[in-house]
Amino acid sequence: MKYLILCEGSNEVCIINLLLKYNKLKFKIDDLISLKPFNARQLSNPTIKSELRIYNKPVQVLRIGDTQRDKFLIPHDINDIVSKDRIFKYCTLPELEILIIINEGLYKKYLKSKETPKVFAKRNVVYNNYRYDQSNEFLEMYYGGKRISMLIQNLKKYKQGELYLADLLKQ
Repeated sequence: MKYLILCEGSNEVCIINLLLKYNKLKFKIDDLISLKPFNARQLSNPTIKSELRIYNKPVQVLRIGDTQRDKFLIPHDINDIVSKDRIFKYCTLPELEILIIINEGLYKKYLKSKETPKVFAKRNVVYNNYRYDQSNEFLEMYYGGKRISMLIQNLKKYKQGELYLADLLKQ
């Protein structure tokens, strides 16, 4: 069975791509519909629907994001490919920036700040003379190469009770 990965934003797509690139997930890029994660919250995207129809077999849907309160709608024309029992939510609460905050040893300072992780990271995180700017380029620089193990450690450290990105990692 193939996976359809739907990411809430481009930063989630970037993190999933890094984990795929360094072979850190339970599945490989070849196991994905279209060989990539999608920046989408729903199946209404015509490209996604088209790819699903081309594959035309049941898929497992992995929804990745921090806010997943919205009702997930399965269009009638693909309900033989996507079923409710094969949809799984992987949480990144409160935001992916919390991983960098943890890694930088700023978690206690963050808790006292009462700021969102995104705002706090933009004000406090600097790596290689680059201030965190919420860009995919920063994430790739920060976690790429030999530093991918830090991402793995951060994901495992921050795992909460529900399904989280750490649950997709190889053992």
